[in-house]
Amino acid sequence: MTGNVNLTIKIDPALKELLKTIALENQTSISAEVSKRLEASLKASDAAKVDSQDVAEDEATTLTAAEVKQLRSLIKKKKKK
Repeated sequence: MTGNVNLTIKIDPALKELLKTIALENQTSISAEVSKRLEASLKASDAAKVDSQDVAEDEATTLTAAEVKQLRSLIKKKKKK
């Protein structure tokens, strides 16, 4: 066993032809080309979580109902001034 598994997907015929052309240019199989591009796109989405200064962003947490209520009261107080 090669460590790879089969994955069947449906794509536009024009996209398949484009992938076939690119794979031929890169002297690789369509499967290898798709696998390489899919992996690169997934790594790119992980890289997008880092800002322009290469600092990872903390995941945002949602506010509780009590915190939202406190914020609203602070906003109302500022509007009254």
